[in-house]
Amino acid sequence: MLSREESVRQCLKTAVRTLQSAIHAILLFSTGPLSVNCIQITSQEKEMNERTYTRRYDLDWLRVLAFTLLILYHTGMMFNGWSWHVKNPETSKILEYVMRFSNQWRMPLLFFISGAAVWFAMEKYKSGRFAWERIKRLLIPLTFGMFFIIPPQVYFERLFQGESFGSFWVFYESVLHLHPYPEGNFSWHHLWYIPYILVYSLLMLPFFSLLKHPTGRKWLTRFMQKVSQGSGVIWWFVPIALSQILLRPYWPDDTHNLIADWAQFAGMLLVFCLGFVFASSDAIWRSLESLRRLSLGLGVGTISILYCVWYAGLRPPYLAEPAYWILSSANIWFWILAILGYGYRYLRFRNRLLTYSNEAVYPFYILHQTITVIVGYHMVHWNAPILVKFVLLALATFAGSWVIYAGLIRRLPWLRPLFGLKFHGYRPAGKRPLSRGLTFSTEGAE
Repeated sequence: MLSREESVRQCLKTAVRTLQSAIHAILLFSTGPLSVNCIQITSQEKEMNERTYTRRYDLDWLRVLAFTLLILYHTGMMFNGWSWHVKNPETSKILEYVMRFSNQWRMPLLFFISGAAVWFAMEKYKSGRFAWERIKRLLIPLTFGMFFIIPPQVYFERLFQGESFGSFWVFYESVLHLHPYPEGNFSWHHLWYIPYILVYSLLMLPFFSLLKHPTGRKWLTRFMQKVSQGSGVIWWFVPIALSQILLRPYWPDDTHNLIADWAQFAGMLLVFCLGFVFASSDAIWRSLESLRRLSLGLGVGTISILYCVWYAGLRPPYLAEPAYWILSSANIWFWILAILGYGYRYLRFRNRLLTYSNEAVYPFYILHQTITVIVGYHMVHWNAPILVKFVLLALATFAGSWVIYAGLIRRLPWLRPLFGLKFHGYRPAGKRPLSRGLTFSTEGAE
């Protein structure tokens, strides 16, 4: 009979071996026979690295703001009427309707920016190197998070549901059984965005490589120049709507489990690809800037109609499903265009705050919900108004994430890669270079 410590050690060793095998297989597929330990940057890659990149500080700012909103959104989940891990006895219908608005475009915007980041990354790296960078920034933090960051969330959720354990370590043994949540206790919870981005990046790599080839690049440039004229880009929500019309009858819910979530998988994949394509053209961004007011007006109009639908309870099957998904997809797209247009207009600048936030945002994303659930579990029975609890919980989440990031992650070289950051020694903030803008990763500072 293995001791508890030996069981944990054996399971982690198995996970590491599996991770190494996956890395080796992906690299063999992408680049041919290649040793994982002997990745070389070719002279062609060095030439690619010397190119002058378009510095997209506006996308950096939007990414930071979107993840900040995500933290506030997960704080609000404790106080609305939707199912979540830990719930306050009193809920707010007003908060729920506010969250419905951001729920439309919050994650699609992040997937769009992630797709744009792939374009900039492939300006720097060939396919094999790009795949390796994706694995370092995504698969390693995801694996670490599932074994060490998410389990406390599930533990306090089970305690909230009335289950009891002798200690957290007794509970953790059930995590190592690897039985998927919700029946089991092994999950990626809020980190679901990471495996989706990883799969999208590797799945679309052959197609993206064709578009980055000189012939594909010329074709794409001509195409984007044509579509950037006029307001035709407004109608690009149609493929997203079609994906939802075709797939939602079979996969109506967003499960975030990757293997039975095909409606959301397809919709976000299309948004991801649109981000990649848009990043290839300066002309399309000038078009988005000129269309920002129109996009905003269409966004306000369609969200107003959606609020009427939600308030009246007319969501399918009472409202024809095709009409609903056309309306919803159009609303998502209009808000993405409006946000991108205003961002391009007003956020193309850098400062020290952006430099710091660019690196901090990925660790904050990985850490925040665990802190929210733990603090929220101890807060739910406080005799205090929802607003007071919401503010205190949000402050505790930001403060806890910052203490762990600034005190540990940022300073310890061996800990940085586990949170998607580059492996290097600690440098005081005053000695760090200003951010170069979004040229590679939407998950951490490059």
